[in-house]
Amino acid sequence: MKKILFVLVLLPIISFSQISSWRNNTSPTQSNTKVTTSNEIVRVSPSDGVSSWRRDAPSNQNNRPNVVITRPYYNNFGWNRWDMWGAPTFGWNYWNPMWYWNDWGYRQPARIYVYKDGKQDTIKGKKPIISFGLHHTTNKQLGAFFTVGNKGYFIMDFTSTYEIDRSTFFPYGRLDIVDFPLIDDLVKSRSVYLGAGKRFKRTGFHAMLGFGNERILFRGKDAVGEITFPKSNTKFTSIKIGVMHDFKNLTLKFDSDPIRGYSQFGVGMNF
Repeated sequence: MKKILFVLVLLPIISFSQISSWRNNTSPTQSNTKVTTSNEIVRVSPSDGVSSWRRDAPSNQNNRPNVVITRPYYNNFGWNRWDMWGAPTFGWNYWNPMWYWNDWGYRQPARIYVYKDGKQDTIKGKKPIISFGLHHTTNKQLGAFFTVGNKGYFIMDFTSTYEIDRSTFFPYGRLDIVDFPLIDDLVKSRSVYLGAGKRFKRTGFHAMLGFGNERILFRGKDAVGEITFPKSNTKFTSIKIGVMHDFKNLTLKFDSDPIRGYSQFGVGMNF
């Protein structure tokens, strides 16, 4: 019985004496952690809100200043061209972005490179000018155009007829058995033109080669409505010559097809 009483008295004393030496021997580095009941170590934020990683790390690694290099959308234009524009490959510490207006009034990117000796060098970029817009033709077609380039540029446009066809189509109809009055033909045409041009300041002149398909239908009318049947279905090759001019971010374009005998006028945006 005496042994049992001795054990019961000794157990509380032993449990209260099991105190970690961490509590008696604290240090600044240990104040950033705490131990949970699940044995998971949790980092505690310092009182000033600044991580000790920043205080312990050197402020100027590799002899480079603490500069954040921003990389805007014009960084590479899809491929790296800054070295082709004269940017240094080695020997510089960092670069800062800027803009400039070229002689034609287009906004272009630039970089200011800062070298290890403190000298600076401004490299002017030559971002390709891109235009996109819509056009309408004198023979009732709608289309879109696209250009890319600076002094020399690539141009492409697409056109298609937009007249709504509400007729009943008879694929085996013939002209010799028509029993209703004929009206004007129904023309369905689509084409794509590809070409190149050259700018003189903000005005460009271009020429394009086009390929398309034209389907012509006889069209008549009876008491119910319009009736159509085949007349011709041909593929063609043609050319266009034209001019476009940029007013800041607005682009106006005029083209003419001397072979097919129509003109078109377009409006778009450039950026």
